[in-house]
Amino acid sequence: MKSLLKATFVCIFIFAVAGLAAAQITTNVASFPRFNPGPCDFSNQFYNDTGLDASSTAELNSEPDGRFGTFRQTGPPATGSQVNWVADSTNCAAKDPTRRDFRILATTGGISDDGNSPFSCADQGGAFATPPCAGQPSIPETVEFISILAFIHNQKAFIGSPGAVQQNYSRTVGFINGGLDGVQTNPGETISLTPGTDSGGNTTVLNPRGISMQFLVGNFEAYAALNQFLPNGQFAAGPCSVGMNANQGHPVPTPCFPVNDTIVNGHTVSDVATPNLRQDWRFATNRNAMDGSDGNCISTNPTVCASVHDSPFGYFCDDLLGMWVLTYFWFLQPPNTTDPVCGPIFKAIGNANGFSPDGFPIIMTAHELNNELEANNCGAEGQEDPGGTDGGAVWLVCPSLPDPRNGGITTDAFLDVVRNKAGNAIDTFLLNQFSCLQKGGKFCFESAPGQ
Repeated sequence: MKSLLKATFVCIFIFAVAGLAAAQITTNVASFPRFNPGPCDFSNQFYNDTGLDASSTAELNSEPDGRFGTFRQTGPPATGSQVNWVADSTNCAAKDPTRRDFRILATTGGISDDGNSPFSCADQGGAFATPPCAGQPSIPETVEFISILAFIHNQKAFIGSPGAVQQNYSRTVGFINGGLDGVQTNPGETISLTPGTDSGGNTTVLNPRGISMQFLVGNFEAYAALNQFLPNGQFAAGPCSVGMNANQGHPVPTPCFPVNDTIVNGHTVSDVATPNLRQDWRFATNRNAMDGSDGNCISTNPTVCASVHDSPFGYFCDDLLGMWVLTYFWFLQPPNTTDPVCGPIFKAIGNANGFSPDGFPIIMTAHELNNELEANNCGAEGQEDPGGTDGGAVWLVCPSLPDPRNGGITTDAFLDVVRNKAGNAIDTFLLNQFSCLQKGGKFCFESAPGQ
C-alpha cells in the first residue's frame, strides 16, 4: 500500500470551487444552470495519444469485455430496459474533440478514501486532514461518481508492452503553414511514445517526460471489495490467486473466492461488476502537484532536494483517461468472528460506517484499511497479475466526473451501486446525492435554504 498522503483533486478544480461558491447562494434547485455535459467515451486517437492501445485488435476494441460505446450496451450494470450507453452526436465530440459520439449512462457511485473530496469533508475518524466544512453541516461521507468505460485485463493493452499490437506511436499536432504572405508557420509538436523501461521496471513506451502510462496509472488506486461468501455459504478468507496472496505472505486459502470474469446469461460479467461487490467503490484522491502531496520536489537547491523529483501526478492533470489500478481488499476473518482482536475492530468500524449486506463493516478510509485491519492481521489487499493470468480486471478506464453538477449527471443516467437483497442501495446518502444532482443539478446539501 502506498503511504503517500492522500490529498484532494486540485489541478482543475478552480472552476469547480467557483461553481460551488455560486451554488451556496442559490436556493432554487430548478434554477441551477445545466451547462456541464455528461460523460462520453474517448476517441481512438486520444486513447493512442495517452498510451492505451486503441487499434482494432487490441483489448480495448475486442470482445468479450471491450469498451462502452462498442460493446455491452445491455447487461450489467444495466438491468431491465436500461442501456449502459447511447449514441449521441450532440453532446460528445461536438463539445470535446477528445471524445467520440457515445454517451455513458451507467454512473457508478463510490466514495473518496481520504475524506478529502472537493464537495464534502468528513473523514470518518481517520488520520488524514480534512478541509473546512463551512456550509456543509452533517455530511457523513465523501461522494464520487465515475463512468466505467472499459476493464483492462492485461498489460499488453498499453502501447509498447510485451505482446502489445503497437510498439511505438508518434503524431504531430499543431502544424500551421499560412498566415500573412505565407510567413506565419509553426512546425507543431510531436506526441511521441518511444520504447523504454519505466520507473516500475515495466518494458513499455515512455512519453516525452520519460513516464509510461502504466506507471502513471499505478499511482491511482480504486479499491474493490469482492463477495467472500461462496454459493454454498462458505466464507473464503482470500482470493483464488497465488500472486495476490503471496503479496501478503499468505498461501491461497481453502476455500478461496474467485477473481476472474464470468459468463452469465450470455453476457461477460467483470469480476468487479457491482453484483460481485459487497460495498461501493473507494477511490484514492491523491497526489496533487500543487500541494506537494505527490512527493514532488522541483527545487535545484541541494539543501532542499537531494535530487530533483519532477514527477507530479495529479489525477485530472496527468491521468488523462481517468484510469485506475485495481486494488482488491478482503477480510481474513468472517463477519461473526469471535477473534478478540478482529471482532471488536469489525464492530467499531461497522458502528461508525454501517455494515454491508453480508455483515462486514463498510471500509471508507485508507486509515481503516491500513492501520486498523491490515496492521492487526484482520484484512489484506492485493492487485491482480498484470500479465492477465488471474482472469479479472487489473485496470479500469473509468474517469471520475470532475464536477457532477450542472448537468454532469444527465437526466437519462442511472446509478450503479451495491444493493441489498431487497434491491435497495446500501448507501442512501450516495443515492440521495445522485437523485439531487440528476433532478436539480446540484448536491442535496447545496439546495438547503440559506446555504
